[in-house]
Amino acid sequence: MKRNRLRRVVFGLAVAGFAGSAVVAGVFVWSAVTLGVAHVASASLFASSVFLACCAGVLYAMSLPARPPDGQ
Repeated sequence: MKRNRLRRVVFGLAVAGFAGSAVVAGVFVWSAVTLGVAHVASASLFASSVFLACCAGVLYAMSLPARPPDGQ
């Protein structure tokens, strides 16, 4: 089973989403240490990292090759 061109593009977007999520998570850690966890920016960064990770997970699931039908 092989990915077609569109699925490869979606896989690239998923990798970029995971990378972006890791960057935002790193900034969140810095913000939590510097500003505190209760600061508005820290909460926003945490929410952004979770959102990006979830989007990347969905994109990864969409990029998987199609399974053959059960009858074959």
